[in-house]
Amino acid sequence: MRLLIIDNNIDPDSWGARNLRRYLRLVPEATAFVRRAPHDDLPRNPGIFDRVIISGSKTSALDDAPWISRLHDFIQRTLELRKPLLGVCYGHQSLARVIGGKAHVRRAAEAEFGWTTIEITEPSPLMDGLPQSFYSFSSHFDEVGELPKGLKRLARSESCEVQAFQVEKYPAFGIQFHPEKDLASAEATLAERKRLGIPDRLLHPDKSKELYDSRIGDTIFGNFFKL
Repeated sequence: MRLLIIDNNIDPDSWGARNLRRYLRLVPEATAFVRRAPHDDLPRNPGIFDRVIISGSKTSALDDAPWISRLHDFIQRTLELRKPLLGVCYGHQSLARVIGGKAHVRRAAEAEFGWTTIEITEPSPLMDGLPQSFYSFSSHFDEVGELPKGLKRLARSESCEVQAFQVEKYPAFGIQFHPEKDLASAEATLAERKRLGIPDRLLHPDKSKELYDSRIGDTIFGNFFKL
């Protein structure tokens, strides 16, 4: 398996998408290729890869820039080739924007930072084996609003109606939450947010050890690799 990870992180200490790369242990025969969209490092042909993951980013889903346009073009070509595709957070928002346009992403009424209760609303191959409700880490100001035609909602939370979706008739999915976050990364994000004081409300910031469950990420990424 040739796995392509498009790394959209804009903080240098996050370059390389370490949290996503660690799931290679689920498929020892796979080879991962990490390419940097903000550095215009996208491959010319998505067709040479078996799976594509689009990472999160502190970039807003409402922003426009030449590298963002090229990322959207790459996502569109990946869809046309019907390659299994998974967008995480910013990748999730970008996928919805590519399909439905900018009007389908927005600034969330309430930012989600911390441990969010995710409620599955529709069965899917991506979330097969997960409980109906589970905790996972969230870290976002933007969100997908009303779903474009052709997208099916798979999960929601109290503050975000579209926590996951599938592109109908395609092996393409978006997840707003961050099941790839390990405990140390989650605690570091919460500590940074406490220091900044933005947003005002954090979700269960002192319960990371209690609420973190590595099986959530293992299940979701394991299912994606089996598509």
